[in-house]
Amino acid sequence: MSNMFQNEELSFKYPNNWKLVEAGDIENCIAVLDCDSKFSRVMIFKYPEEGLSLEYLKNAIEDIPREESLIVEDSHLTIMGNKETHELIASDESHEPPLNTHSLSTINDRDAFSFNFFGFGDKNSDKEGFLMMYKTLEFK
Repeated sequence: MSNMFQNEELSFKYPNNWKLVEAGDIENCIAVLDCDSKFSRVMIFKYPEEGLSLEYLKNAIEDIPREESLIVEDSHLTIMGNKETHELIASDESHEPPLNTHSLSTINDRDAFSFNFFGFGDKNSDKEGFLMMYKTLEFK
């Protein structure tokens, strides 16, 4: 079973074990979802007029300052959920359990959208819910 998030621009499904939580005043944040496991969070961002090209988006994301302990393991362009996508995977072993991040970004019109997964633990199965969210993403 799943739930549906939708606003005036997009919609996506998310599993029942994920809950939509208040995004607060986080700039450009469309939605925040926490998993019932308490080990994972997904944050969805919209960057208006930043979607010049997927290559531009990839380079911009790679250039974002990060903690020294967060190591980028992979960054590439791919197709996911029928969308041209930039995928970035990184981990931070300085935490116990380790922090794993997974970012999936795409462009709709001239706007860039990024789905960001933050999960603790090497064998964190919550990532499947995150991938489902992105794969069911549809723009209106």
